Amino acid sequence: MLLTLCALREQYRLYYLNIRNVCADTAKDRLRYLDILFDYFGLPQTATELCTDLTPVALTEFLIDYSKRHGPGARHGMYTTVRGLLRFLYEEQYLSGDLSGLVPSVRQRTLSGLPRALPSSCICALEESIDSRCSAGLRDSAIICLLSTYGVRGVQIRRLRFENIDWQNERIHFSPAKRGRPIEQHLTAKAGNRLADYISKGRPSSDLPEVFLTLTRAATKLGKTCLPVMIRRRLQRSEIPVPEGVSQGTHGFRHAFAVRMTGQVSFKEVVDMLGHRDPSSTLIYAKADVQTLQQAALPWPGGAL
Repeated sequence: MLLTLCALREQYRLYYLNIRNVCADTAKDRLRYLDILFDYFGLPQTATELCTDLTPVALTEFLIDYSKRHGPGARHGMYTTVRGLLRFLYEEQYLSGDLSGLVPSVRQRTLSGLPRALPSSCICALEESIDSRCSAGLRDSAIICLLSTYGVRGVQIRRLRFENIDWQNERIHFSPAKRGRPIEQHLTAKAGNRLADYISKGRPSSDLPEVFLTLTRAATKLGKTCLPVMIRRRLQRSEIPVPEGVSQGTHGFRHAFAVRMTGQVSFKEVVDMLGHRDPSSTLIYAKADVQTLQQAALPWPGGAL
């Protein structure tokens, strides 16, 4: 009996969960990249048809085409997925040879770049452009306020529950993400007011524990792409110029928060506020504190006194 593409997809997911021992979210990301690969090859109906199409020449053309249209992060995710798929197909004897060696590695040197923060002028313009007289505006205004105020990840906004907001003690708690640490912060008046306005006036009636929901008739919790799509659309509709290379999703706010905090509070506090488990993950933001770095620079021999 021929294995359908859907069954192959499920086998690959279980392979990543049980054999490669990755978390469920990572496995889900791998499937997203896998679907892009399937679509490129015309959505073959069976594993046999897919393996017939996966020739060295076709794989090389696909990887080159993908790399032209995506940055290092997306290339790393796709290349890792394809490499894992080829290894899986060989181990399960769908392929007669191991083609995983054809997929190059995407090397990302540690601390090689600078954090690309969304400028404060863009954030202010975005907040001012939102019409808070409708449900969508109330929700999006609260989300953007939380992203700007606390620098948390998009997934932490999507997972925020009512139990995480301590109104009485003015505290807000964000669950850990990417194997990091949980974050607990003071609930500022601005953030608290935006949340209260959305919950009381804009949130659909639902028994779901998540604070932020979709605006559809049958409200559900937000999906992974909801926040980046919302932010990008609002930036475009308001014609707010964003510098080249700066994320138009949630990470631009996170970079902006970290850059703003660096040099204002201790390094340990920045690590805690970002929820990093490994302090080395926070070191890249120290490069953005130009004024402090200038104090550490030694005079150049023969230079001006």
